[in-house]
Amino acid sequence: MTGTITFQGGTLVLYDVPDAPAPFQLIKGRPRCEAYHYPRLLGWLREQGIRDQVPRWQTLDLHMHDNRPPHAYQIAALDAWDAAERRGSIVLPTGAGKTFVAIHAIQRVKRSALVVAPTIDLLHQWYARLVNAFGIAVGVYYGGEKNVLPITVTTYHSAGDVIAAHGDAFKLIIFDEVHHLPAPSWGEPAFMSPSPFRLGLTATYPNEAEQSGTRWRVDEI
Repeated sequence: MTGTITFQGGTLVLYDVPDAPAPFQLIKGRPRCEAYHYPRLLGWLREQGIRDQVPRWQTLDLHMHDNRPPHAYQIAALDAWDAAERRGSIVLPTGAGKTFVAIHAIQRVKRSALVVAPTIDLLHQWYARLVNAFGIAVGVYYGGEKNVLPITVTTYHSAGDVIAAHGDAFKLIIFDEVHHLPAPSWGEPAFMSPSPFRLGLTATYPNEAEQSGTRWRVDEI
């Protein structure tokens, strides 16, 4: 089979691929699905010989300026994330250094990354930590400031816009306070992103009741 897959506005679109399987649906004359399916489709794309034009992420030459060594439990968390194909949540108590762990995750991946924070105050904290950690320019996308760089920080409120336009530029997406994600008004960016590497951070992972009914499951997105 020949064909092409592209990213458009939070969805994956197939060209010249007849009878595409689920999760694709025929919409506006072409098979489309939400972009979060991308990691699970990679094997099928290779088997079918479909040209993958989704990735636009960059390899980054990152040097850690923060020389503090991670604690053993932080290394264990990162190793577990690696073992899960770099898709999952790290749950650590408040004050245990979740941001520090995420910065080391970016250092391990060395690819373009988008950080999604719940508030503007936390966005600014992330921006300062990332600049100090890597000594490079960091993008900020929210409200009146929309500067997209290989490492960018946004808010849940603005994430849909930046992902619709630039989601295929980030191989890693990090959701701070990921327990917010099951809420319909918060979780949409996770469905729109094709990022194959995904990291959630929280001190309070949502229980079953908080992920049922009309709410989404964190481990699925």
